[in-house]
Amino acid sequence: MKKFFVLFSFFIIIALMLARLVLCQMRWTDAKAQRIFQHNNVPLRIVDTVVEGHHIHYAMTGSDSLPALVFIHGSPGGWIHYSKYMMDADLLKKYRIISVDRPGYGHSDYGQAFHLQAQTKLLLPVLQQLKGDRPMFACGHSYGGPVVAKLAADDPGLFNTIVIAAGAIDPALEKIETWRRVMEYKPLSWLLPGAFKVSNTELLNLEEDLQLLASDLDKIRAHVKFIHGDRDTWVPIENIAWGQKRMKQAASLSADTVKGARHQIPWKFRNRLKQLLLDLY
Repeated sequence: MKKFFVLFSFFIIIALMLARLVLCQMRWTDAKAQRIFQHNNVPLRIVDTVVEGHHIHYAMTGSDSLPALVFIHGSPGGWIHYSKYMMDADLLKKYRIISVDRPGYGHSDYGQAFHLQAQTKLLLPVLQQLKGDRPMFACGHSYGGPVVAKLAADDPGLFNTIVIAAGAIDPALEKIETWRRVMEYKPLSWLLPGAFKVSNTELLNLEEDLQLLASDLDKIRAHVKFIHGDRDTWVPIENIAWGQKRMKQAASLSADTVKGARHQIPWKFRNRLKQLLLDLY
């Protein structure tokens, strides 16, 4: 028993160290972000605003005279996951690029989990203000997929086009792993570092939140483009067919199946997604 306890403790310590190492790649200080973008000769604007008492943190690159392209990250994640897109010379010729920390992540009320509908309620006024008189486009990966769909449903005039990259849309396809339920209980939940605890809670809530989203999908009026890997075992590609069936009022619907791709399309197939974004207008 003593040997088991020692091994178990060692495993937990190693797991936490690895988790914290990963977290360091999800949450830069503003000063670090500025240094990295300055090194790449790309001016960066970082904004922290307050909506209904909650902090919403986001970053921007590119000219204000251009249409806006908004990135919404998955679970877990942060605005910095799209830093390479934000520094891409080709994209910056066409877009003012905005990447947000979803509520609960990065510097947007870090560590506090929100339901999907609560997140979009906080993000919507920020994006409405940023839109101005230029077109706005959005790309959401994984959990970010239903976020951009809900935003497009709540304000049908907000986006010209939304891109749902490996997005979870169909509640029936959400399979909750037993370990997630176990880790939600204290004291085990205390072992999860901030972003992973938020991710665990919001993914446990996702099936319920997607059921609520289902009735809103026919309010979407934007063009909708899906991109999904045919080997994605985290979020099945069957989400596309279900989403298209529900988005009856969308201006158009299209799907790009990436052969051999798993879930990490924005990073493993960056050029493929970049080209899709360049072709939005």
